Amino acid sequence: MTASVADDKPVIGRLARSRPSGWLSWLATLVIVMLLPALAHAHASLITSDPGAEAVLTTAPAMLTLTFNEPVEPLALHLIDAKGGSQTITDVAREGASLRFAPPAALAPGGHVLSWRVISADGHPIGGSLTFWIGAPGSALPAIVVPDDPVRRAVIWATRVAVELSLFIAVGVTVFLAWISAAPLAGARPVTASLALVGLGVLIGSVGLQGLDALDLPLRRIGDVAAWRAGGAGSFGDAATLAGLAFVLALAALRWRGWNARWLSLGAVVSLGTAFAVSGHAATAEPRTLASTAVWVHAVSLALWIGALVPLAMAVGQRDAAPTILRRFSRAIPMAVVALLISGVALAAIELGRIGALWQSDYGRVLIAKLALVVVLLGLALWNRARVTPLLLAGDLSAVRTIRVSIAAELVLVVAILGLVGLWRFTPPPRNSPPSAAVTDSVFVHIHGTRAMAGVTLTPDRAGPVEFTIALQTPDEAPLSAQGVTVTLANPVAGVEPASVEAQRQSDGSWRGRMSAPLPGSWTLTLGILISDFEKVTIEAPVVIR
Repeated sequence: MTASVADDKPVIGRLARSRPSGWLSWLATLVIVMLLPALAHAHASLITSDPGAEAVLTTAPAMLTLTFNEPVEPLALHLIDAKGGSQTITDVAREGASLRFAPPAALAPGGHVLSWRVISADGHPIGGSLTFWIGAPGSALPAIVVPDDPVRRAVIWATRVAVELSLFIAVGVTVFLAWISAAPLAGARPVTASLALVGLGVLIGSVGLQGLDALDLPLRRIGDVAAWRAGGAGSFGDAATLAGLAFVLALAALRWRGWNARWLSLGAVVSLGTAFAVSGHAATAEPRTLASTAVWVHAVSLALWIGALVPLAMAVGQRDAAPTILRRFSRAIPMAVVALLISGVALAAIELGRIGALWQSDYGRVLIAKLALVVVLLGLALWNRARVTPLLLAGDLSAVRTIRVSIAAELVLVVAILGLVGLWRFTPPPRNSPPSAAVTDSVFVHIHGTRAMAGVTLTPDRAGPVEFTIALQTPDEAPLSAQGVTVTLANPVAGVEPASVEAQRQSDGSWRGRMSAPLPGSWTLTLGILISDFEKVTIEAPVVIR
């Protein structure tokens, strides 16, 4: 295939001269490689609470506090007592990243569960519950289940992938036809218009699904006005509005030619990029300007690449126009790739925080799986460049079918990658993990006696082997020197005889010991503190083992 010099003028930018199909596959692969966290959505995380989880209080709290790693808006707060009675909390004070509220009524002795559901600035709802006790812990905890609807999650995931794929293709095709294509490419416009209309319909449905997720309602409640109102609120509503505008502008651009189509396509690009930048992790990641800009660049560049695949598959069959179209595309893409390299590194640093997060977090493991698909895509692109492109440029008609099959395979891989990226909707990146995440599943118990106090940390706080870390103090909170500490766990209700272990003094002045709590439930933790050869103090407190 050949092209005249007059047709070789680039439309968007001039970076390099090379064989177009090889550049196409190589650069497209780089776009995908650098699309690491750009389309991910993060979550708020509960950092601390007052009272703490499984805390045993001597008196009912006058105020309760939930502190998150970022500001949140409450969706539902309930207090459930041991008998199953529920009280709804509506009067909530917001203090930065904390929610403060008083119990609706006096809390009776016994167990209580605080069930909460909130939504953060990134537009994603999260929920949880924590148990605390007033007086002594009972033999049974208040029963509550934090629901997790797998069907609803699957539908949300599927609609997300469908909306993103249709949006990227619709906007990308309009840019390709308006700025790059030198031929009519019959069939590209009606197919793209149909896809855009379907995507717009799915986008509208996703607003209702977001509301169901925010209010934790089943799919059968999709018709509730409250669900649609909740789905359209906040950053998700802003993003959905901008994505809808991008669909509309793309549809309009498909009906026009010349500069009208070009301006409309640019408007669609700006709307698409902004839709991704205003919601998800970019809405809360710091530095916010850097993160939002990087997400904008990633989303736009991906649209330019994915949207080009379908019309490129049509263009390679047109002997006269194909060389010009491919050269224009190959010269326009490198600028976006340079920007993707820079923004991708910045986003990866923001979201992962450290290299170990790749295999230590669900977010990182999803990323590893995604990169495995990228390796497959890279192999396909290399094969396409080395074997198929020379045949196509030499005029081999069989290469047309081969490169179309290659493009179809790339689209399949893109769908799979978007599917993996969709899992980030439910897996917060490491930066959203609370600072205490490194110390997992531990519980702190404060034991106060007339002659001694102790702060005891149990790790983990579940049945099985448990490690105790003990800090001793005098009643006036001065360090207490001791010759020895005996730790005893007893659960007579469960028929478990007391078990004891001698704690070992550490260089920092604390004491540590290990033993087993074979059953979950309420245990009595007793410390025997040998202060001198003639003085021993015994203090105890209840502790709940999960």
